[in-house]
Amino acid sequence: MLFVNRLQRGIDQSWTLVNFYKKLQAKANNPVYREYIVQAERDKRKHCELLQYAYYLLTGKYHSLEKQNRDFSTFREGVLMALKSELKEAEYNRELLMESAGRTVYKPIFLIMVDAPANAVRFSCIYNALK
Repeated sequence: MLFVNRLQRGIDQSWTLVNFYKKLQAKANNPVYREYIVQAERDKRKHCELLQYAYYLLTGKYHSLEKQNRDFSTFREGVLMALKSELKEAEYNRELLMESAGRTVYKPIFLIMVDAPANAVRFSCIYNALK
């Protein structure tokens, strides 16, 4: 897959997660859980902006967002989906960083890469507390 296509995919995934995390926040009845989810949503917004920036640096234009819906029936199921998404994103961002076309896009991708593990830990804490 071309690097630019991978950026597009990352932008779309980040935007999808922003909306997913809003739904998850609405289901959270614990203020600490809600705080963790709000932080993850903020990170995803930042990721979307940074990936758009990297995309713009390479193409001279912005990517049109393609949001997909993610539904869940219980809060616990949503948290598990979020945890899996963050773990998958950590791996995806590492690969994206290794494929980065140069120094100009390295920094935004690096900034994104360090957030996913922290969010995975947050969702893991919530998930384990819900057992």
